[in-house]
Amino acid sequence: MLLGQLAEGMRAALAAGDVEAARIAHETIGRLLGAPGADAAGVVDLAAERARRGG
Repeated sequence: MLLGQLAEGMRAALAAGDVEAARIAHETIGRLLGAPGADAAGVVDLAAERARRGG
């Protein structure tokens, strides 16, 4: 949801001629997409995790 709002804000800023605001939104989107763990959630083997925890 946040990425969609940033993209819409970037589009609106460009339409209004506010290149600096569009640049900041673009940079923020890039940082969010490049953040560790942003690409996918981890998969957990429940049986292995239970065994590791002694359960």
